Amino acid sequence: MRDDQETVSRRGFIRTAGVGAGAIGTLQAMSENESHAAVISPQDPRYSTVVRGFNLRWVGNPQFVFVCGTPAAVLNAVRYGVEHHLRITVRSGGHCYEDFVYGNSGGIIVDLTPLNSVYLDPSNRLYCVEAGASLWNVYNTLYRTSGVTIPGGSCYSVCAGGHVTGGGYGLLSRLHGLTVDYLHAVEIVHVRHDGEVKITVASADSSDPFYQDILWGNQGGGGGNFGIVTRFWFRDLPAAPSWALLQTLAWDWDGFTWSQFLSLVQAYGQFWEAHAQPGDPSAGLFSLLHLTQNAGQGQQIAITTQSVGTDRSLLDSYTQAITDGLPPGKALRVPVGYHNYLATGSSEIQQLPWLLATQTLNSSGPNRMFKNKSAYMIKAFPEQQIETIWKYLTEKANNNPAGLLQVDSYGAAINAIAPHTTAIPQRSSCMKLQYQIYWTDAGETQSNLDWIRAFSNDMYGPSGPLPDGTMDGCYVNYPDTDLAQWQYLYYKGNYPRLQRVKSEWDPLNVFNHKQSIEPAHL
Repeated sequence: MRDDQETVSRRGFIRTAGVGAGAIGTLQAMSENESHAAVISPQDPRYSTVVRGFNLRWVGNPQFVFVCGTPAAVLNAVRYGVEHHLRITVRSGGHCYEDFVYGNSGGIIVDLTPLNSVYLDPSNRLYCVEAGASLWNVYNTLYRTSGVTIPGGSCYSVCAGGHVTGGGYGLLSRLHGLTVDYLHAVEIVHVRHDGEVKITVASADSSDPFYQDILWGNQGGGGGNFGIVTRFWFRDLPAAPSWALLQTLAWDWDGFTWSQFLSLVQAYGQFWEAHAQPGDPSAGLFSLLHLTQNAGQGQQIAITTQSVGTDRSLLDSYTQAITDGLPPGKALRVPVGYHNYLATGSSEIQQLPWLLATQTLNSSGPNRMFKNKSAYMIKAFPEQQIETIWKYLTEKANNNPAGLLQVDSYGAAINAIAPHTTAIPQRSSCMKLQYQIYWTDAGETQSNLDWIRAFSNDMYGPSGPLPDGTMDGCYVNYPDTDLAQWQYLYYKGNYPRLQRVKSEWDPLNVFNHKQSIEPAHL
């Protein structure tokens, strides 16, 4: 690790500031000084709330939660953890699928919730998003102040800290790429080899590989790996659409046959395989296929689609292509997975201002216990996989209506970037899959875990969706601790460079969890 100096380089947009690890004040002093951190202990009435996130499977038992509203507060919290040899984990939106944040007994959790501003930075004319900003706050603020957006996700309460560092994608990604494709600089609190805690801003303007590495590592390398990113700066963000067309089509499971199911899933995959190339004229189209469990009367399969603009012809031709030979689609009666359904309860195409369309689909669902798995696909579903999907959705061994396979369209502008340009290597896919199961009764945990694990194993075998020309690994922002070869499934050939970044920026392995990047020297 090099010896950094306190410097400010306007041209290179690199700033470092260090505070020696020896100058640790009391917790009382830290909460009252300029760091603006609220320090929550187990005796605090807020403790039982702040040690839980979106996935209620995980309840933390940290010594303290530091709620930080400034980068300086984050720095002081990390200093305290380093000085007292406590494990440090970080929360932005609290949506981590596994226990990477809350599986922290006796350590400290750094909560970035108040660090949530979104603005055009006057010092560099870049769009700055702080790590605790929710995606809805990002979309709403950027749209109203500048008419631009990021191509991020559709769950309103997910926050930038985890979403961006893992790559970030959503309903505009086929048109504009991944969120990290626009990331120009990051501000990160990190720990040097000597235990000194520093705040560093690293930008794409720097020619120094040291700073290029940490920016690249945060372009899809996953959160909780190298330090705590407090702010992101974006350049050349795309203009937000003015209008969008939305449609949800649903079919009742009751009476839906195997041949109809096969036709739908085949046509869906074949359409997106044929339209995955950069520059495809359907890039403004994004669709989500919700293949739910047939767990009782009233259950439905659904497709939700957004088409940017006001021209219905693209959406009409797409709908015809994937529903040919099927019964007419109905309105969706209930939300599926974590997406809302259209408020009118209609299967007709609705034209809405884009921001309103985004708000309409924005949902995270209620806080529940859940388990998820993921897979990228380069080609359409082989019939054998469709048979397996049918089996796990129609058998009654685990009769849970909140179990489903969600299949998102992918590709187009995402695939215009080379696999090594950012830390996300999956740049030739046409679909991204998310296996989901939700429940509220802890007594149902094992049966639900058994169902989703068996489903994945029958689809891909115990090694998971290894890249084989049809599959292309897994998404780091849908972490799954069942994966034995997670390093390759998430990162493929990019993993050795990520290990080098880890060794350079977190040589003491201060920031770690069950699937954190392993330092090259370990």
